[in-house]
Amino acid sequence: MIKKSILCFAVLFGLHLSIVLLNPTMGMATHQWQDNVIKAQQFIYAEESDTVMVGTSLSARIIRDSIPTVRSVSFGGCAVEDGLKIILSKGNFPKYILAETNLFFLDGNPELVSKMTEGVLPVLRRWIPSLREQYQPICLFASMMASAADINPQAGTSTVDMDLLNESIEHHIKYDWQMPEPQAETRMGDMKRLVEMFEAKGTRVLFFEMPVNERLTHLKRYDQTRELMQKTFPADRYTYLPFDTTRYVTTDGEHLDYEGQQVFSHYFKGVLSDLGRSAQDRN
Repeated sequence: MIKKSILCFAVLFGLHLSIVLLNPTMGMATHQWQDNVIKAQQFIYAEESDTVMVGTSLSARIIRDSIPTVRSVSFGGCAVEDGLKIILSKGNFPKYILAETNLFFLDGNPELVSKMTEGVLPVLRRWIPSLREQYQPICLFASMMASAADINPQAGTSTVDMDLLNESIEHHIKYDWQMPEPQAETRMGDMKRLVEMFEAKGTRVLFFEMPVNERLTHLKRYDQTRELMQKTFPADRYTYLPFDTTRYVTTDGEHLDYEGQQVFSHYFKGVLSDLGRSAQDRN
């Protein structure tokens, strides 16, 4: 009985591994946390990249069709710190890191980083792809169903419920907040030490701000973040990418709708192209 069970497991595992090796792009997340884990694992086990983006759910939604060479470790429900630590865990330091600043001082999520680094599984996943989250049976099934229905998992809609949007904006305004100054400065100091770790390895960290609804641009928490960013990372030493003043449509005041994600991606491509030309001119 035990031999039959082992044999059955070996056959099924081998079949699953074969499917994965023949279809490496299969697999899609069924919820946000799983999407974060898949994105982190894809980054860790992929080839090196010259440019990596880190941030929160705001930049995680950027459609990267216009910037395919930029890897993203921006995560929903997480912080910039998580992306930076994921890059550190990989051990290969990119030439550039693009860091979203909207909520730069928020605490990270240690669980995401520990899942990528602790125990024997992270090592096994490097050599046995079928153990990765992307290839879990539910993810493969969801991917096959989406393919059969001709659904693009990255596609979205630009249809926005204006009543819900206005309600969400009013909620953001009503419950606007600021982090206590000592706590915010401590967090900013922690972030500066992380940035300096990359700088010591030759990585250049560039900062950018994601656009939000114009009524929310000067929430107290955003103004506080900008003030502390300038204090901790002065503009005469660090590069801030130009802020896009285009009026974007958001789904909730802060997250761009699908069309906005595409527009911002095109804008980002132009900014990075200009940055590349400037670097060449300096050389």
